[in-house]
Amino acid sequence: MKKPVDKQERLSALIGQVYDAALDEALWTALAPKIAQSFGSSSAAVLIQSKSKGKPQFLSRTSNLTAPLMAEYEAYYWQHDVWASRAAELGMSRVFASKDLVSDASLERTEFCQDWLRRTGNFYLLGSVFPIAGDDIAVLGIHRERALGGYRENDKGPVAMFLAHLRRALQIRRQLAASSIERSASLDALERTGIATIVVGCGGQIFYANRRAESILREGDAIHAIGGRLAVRGQSVNGRLACLIDEAVKTASGQGTSAGGALSVEREDRLPITMLVAPFRPARNALGASSPSAIVFIRDPEQPMPSSQALRGLFGLTAAEANIAAALGEGLSLDSIAASHHVSLNTARTHLKNILAKTGTRRQAELVALLLRSVASMTST
Repeated sequence: MKKPVDKQERLSALIGQVYDAALDEALWTALAPKIAQSFGSSSAAVLIQSKSKGKPQFLSRTSNLTAPLMAEYEAYYWQHDVWASRAAELGMSRVFASKDLVSDASLERTEFCQDWLRRTGNFYLLGSVFPIAGDDIAVLGIHRERALGGYRENDKGPVAMFLAHLRRALQIRRQLAASSIERSASLDALERTGIATIVVGCGGQIFYANRRAESILREGDAIHAIGGRLAVRGQSVNGRLACLIDEAVKTASGQGTSAGGALSVEREDRLPITMLVAPFRPARNALGASSPSAIVFIRDPEQPMPSSQALRGLFGLTAAEANIAAALGEGLSLDSIAASHHVSLNTARTHLKNILAKTGTRRQAELVALLLRSVASMTST
């Protein structure tokens, strides 16, 4: 016969589940039913609210709190929620039963009860309003229908114990969200620089490569990955790269003073690829971990840089002018551009004259410098 789960075991399991949800956003949806079950109730909800923005967001809710009801609450009834407003007045982070906040008779007369609460099937509350961080606050509501009677004083203790863990889990969730945004912004910036970028650890172990770097590694002409480690053609150059990486990692970990260095990797019948190695300063993530690394920037002079579409938007160029400007940015001569675009040299010169006027430059060299330093090189081609 299966042994029944006692209240303490159920509470311990719930605490573990709330920390799991902090690390996996998808798990919040299933948390409210588990909260209700753990505290002998049929309904529960967790809300997040910013004091500056006002409007709350339901993070987790039981099925009786339907989407239409929640939309009404978020649009209007949260401003008339006598439970939440009264709990905030009486003391943040305290656990209240509905009888502590408003009498049954007074609750029945409110718009909140008559127009919204009765449709949820709930009448009694056990919950709290508590701060998370900054101007964010959270609301925990555990409910039951009127026929089951109100909550008692001894019902508050287990909820208070759980509340401390829920608050910490929501703080972790907030930190992870901020870390995720920062990481996404950083990765997007690395993608848009127009520079192949690789983050490596000691020994050249590759931790991250942006799309342009992955393309160079797949090509494997002069730079490639061997067993997940960065390597280049030529024994002496490869040894120098390994030394630069190891020294940069030491500096990043606070054990060295090297600022990194640059090197050139020769290719057969092609212009050389240039590389810059620098320390990648350790940054703690939301879980407190850090990984001292080296960051490697790679430039291929033969890789297209400016985006013709971006050039049109930046300088008001026509399609033909933008294509010629992009080709100039790639280092092609006006003669070769005219031939490849099937126009006469005079037509190409006319386009160049218009491009110079629209970009405010006076010479072709000045134009190319502007193109390569503009944000056009940071957009997808």
